[in-house]
Amino acid sequence: MKFFALFTTSLSFIPSLITAAAIPDVAARNETLVKRGGEVNYLSNCARVDFSGPWPVSSYTASYIAWYSNIDNTHSGNDHPDSLSNEYRNWDAKGDYLHWEGQEQDIYFPGSGASVQTHIDGDAQSRGFQAYAGWAQRTSDGKVFNCYK
Repeated sequence: MKFFALFTTSLSFIPSLITAAAIPDVAARNETLVKRGGEVNYLSNCARVDFSGPWPVSSYTASYIAWYSNIDNTHSGNDHPDSLSNEYRNWDAKGDYLHWEGQEQDIYFPGSGASVQTHIDGDAQSRGFQAYAGWAQRTSDGKVFNCYK
């Protein structure tokens, strides 16, 4: 049996990590980030590490969306998401992370059958921390999430 660890990389190492924070449907796009509770999605670029093989360990990069039903659970020390998307890699870039900015990504959650479509602004990476970065929409029910860096 192989054991894989999933590590979310720090913002300082991966320039395209963006967080999509859930904002109620009535919220206008491009508004200031305020903690409001409720659902949250994290668009993540990660390093997958296989510790079961011989040394040195093998690793590769991949992108995911982690969904939490309550934002408070993301800071509780029990940070396992309620649902994790399929693994995505950019094969045009030799299997590297997805490029979230400037192009739509359709991300599937096998556990729930839901899909999320991301629309991150092309210049989102140049914006300040917690600045508006775009939006995402869950296609099953149309719920819109504002996205912040």
